[in-house]
Amino acid sequence: MKQALRIIGGLLVLGTLAVLLFFWLDRTETTTDAYVTGRIHPVAPRVTGTVQTLRVNDNQHVRAGDILLELDTRDFDVRVEQARAEIDRATGQLASAEAQIVEADASIVAAEASARKTALDLRRAAELVNETPRGVSQQEYDAAKAAADSAEANRASAAARKVAALAARESAKAQVATGEASLHDALLAYGYTRVIAPVSGYVGRRTVEVGARVNAGQTLLSIVSDEVWVVANYKETQLHGMQRGTEASMTVDAIPGVTFIGHVDSLSPASGSQFALLPPDNATGNFTKVVQRVPVKILFSAGDLGRYRERLAPGLSTIVKIREGEQAR
Repeated sequence: MKQALRIIGGLLVLGTLAVLLFFWLDRTETTTDAYVTGRIHPVAPRVTGTVQTLRVNDNQHVRAGDILLELDTRDFDVRVEQARAEIDRATGQLASAEAQIVEADASIVAAEASARKTALDLRRAAELVNETPRGVSQQEYDAAKAAADSAEANRASAAARKVAALAARESAKAQVATGEASLHDALLAYGYTRVIAPVSGYVGRRTVEVGARVNAGQTLLSIVSDEVWVVANYKETQLHGMQRGTEASMTVDAIPGVTFIGHVDSLSPASGSQFALLPPDNATGNFTKVVQRVPVKILFSAGDLGRYRERLAPGLSTIVKIREGEQAR
């Protein structure tokens, strides 16, 4: 009997030692300060308008590029037509300026010919008026001079009209360019009447209904991206041996009985306190050492994420275990 008790006592001691040795050698680091997170994209229209069609419901899954809602386009139709009318008007002014340039060129040619003729007439009249006896009277000479001066003025006027026509053409070209820019802007605004999903994910916090008047930049709903991961806030003393690729096992409180396998993607470049609104200032006389926590980003395996994505909502509490040096398969 005593021998049996000794054997049992020895086994208990060995078992206790084995358990203590196991926990002493075990390099698994655990934290309950962890949660599922993901990117949440606010969706807002880029133009002001009235909601005409709403194509999504709460919690519905959408794909990137899907139309979420449509605004009434009638106001934007008017803007497009106004821009096109402005282009037509400016194009007409451009054609008119081109015609004025052609007309000015013809007037210059005629004025130069007239100026040459009257200049020759004036030269001959000047020679004849100085002869004895005079070949022409003073009155005829004055008339020739007046004709020459008038022809020179007509030539200058024709040149000025061409300059004005050239300026009008440039102005019309600028108006055409402005009209085309306005049309492009109006067509863009028309396109913005369709609000598109920026990413694939689930619709959340929808606050808009059909018939609502919404403003540009007003958040109407949010899309929770399909890509989710876990952020585990480990103590700084637990980080030894953690590196990119280290395997992690996770349990999510909302999905009991399931153990998720993932891997460490990255460690935060600073402790969580450094990103606080008021980071601690350790260079003070009343310093107290506090163990810091460092966020560790952990990715789910593709298989687990595919099976449980609908239930892995950002914000869910998680327990994470990471075994030192164990790499993901």
